[in-house]
Amino acid sequence: MKTIQIIKYNLLQWLIILICLPVLIPLALIHPKRKQTFFKRLGFQSLDQHENPIWVHALSVGEVLSAFPIIEGLRKQWPNQPIVFSASTLTGYDMAQKIQPYVDEIIYYPYDFIFSVQWMIKKVNPKMFILVESDIWPNFLAHLHRKHIPAILLNGRLSKESLKGYQLFRGFMQPSLKSLTGICAQSNTQKDRFLSFDVEPSRIIVSGNVKFDQKRHQMSKDAIDNLKASLGVTDKTRIIIAGSTHEGEETILIDAFIRLRNQSPDLKLIIAPRDPGRGTEIQAICQLHNLSMVYFSNQKPFHKDILIVDQMGVLGKLYAIADIAFVGGSMVSEGGHNPLEPASMAKPVVFGSDMHDFPEVSECLVNEKAAFQVNSPKELYQKFQLLLNDTALARQCGLKGKQIVQNNQGAVQNCISFLDKLMIAIWP
Repeated sequence: MKTIQIIKYNLLQWLIILICLPVLIPLALIHPKRKQTFFKRLGFQSLDQHENPIWVHALSVGEVLSAFPIIEGLRKQWPNQPIVFSASTLTGYDMAQKIQPYVDEIIYYPYDFIFSVQWMIKKVNPKMFILVESDIWPNFLAHLHRKHIPAILLNGRLSKESLKGYQLFRGFMQPSLKSLTGICAQSNTQKDRFLSFDVEPSRIIVSGNVKFDQKRHQMSKDAIDNLKASLGVTDKTRIIIAGSTHEGEETILIDAFIRLRNQSPDLKLIIAPRDPGRGTEIQAICQLHNLSMVYFSNQKPFHKDILIVDQMGVLGKLYAIADIAFVGGSMVSEGGHNPLEPASMAKPVVFGSDMHDFPEVSECLVNEKAAFQVNSPKELYQKFQLLLNDTALARQCGLKGKQIVQNNQGAVQNCISFLDKLMIAIWP
């Protein structure tokens, strides 16, 4: 990015900060999540010394999960190469602990302030920077460019909303995208979006979507039976799992559940909120409707109406006992979440109208009749009712979803091959 553009970007940035300062300071110092990350993201975090590591960054939980197979691929390809991993959010940082054995250190990604960016890049001193999916910031990429540090975007995507925002601030974002050494785009559609910012075509390949390569919970029949027994689930029990839900969705789901239970007395609902800390909020909704509930962490048999998942990392295995899977963040304006996890377990999938973070994946599942997209609470209830009544249809949907996941794997190897050629070109 040219000097004049960086100056304009930082002037605008500080103007916004000064205007919002009365709100930003209390938010940073009082809000529990912001309080834990604020100073670290300013650059005040200690790091171990690593010799020219590869720095891999993922924004939050979804991107961190996409990064898992990439990290494993990097470690397999370059076993002696130090790797530093960063996340921007508290939940993303917590999720990243699961890849601790594969990386040398986990840190917080800095805010895009000049001083924060310079401190952290100097501390890490990376050989290469790898960004997973999104989270592009002008100061950070401009400083990498000045230091002649290659920056590569893997599993790259620009949602329709991101595309609009980037076009609005094209003067800042186009130079940032053009500064990337290489881009592995999820699809041809995504490639075209990057090309619209005049990125050199030779720097972009279509690698496929890494999410198809994510490791899934492999549950044997014995493991599934043991899980059911531990939760008190019988052969008569029918289960709807709502994964990664957001505020506003639980009420819709519970309303549908109450109506469906009148027809299926053995029906149970498992709710796994995106933020496990929202358990008490969901409990209050249950109490309002006179429904019994239990927390997953209580490790008690599931003899209640609703099970609230209050732990990270258990949703994947719980999909194995579901009859229907609902993907959250889609009945409200949150962009949806990854529908491939339940699909890979041969479960029929239902999601709402907002899946803009997973456009190609959700469209593929719907077109192949492996998932249903609904536009209202009424439609949600109707699809749940259809799948509960027509078990043959539910099974057919699930099997199609599993086949789609299997047929689209291989993106990680494409990314690693791209990196390998790039590293040979840069460091022959």
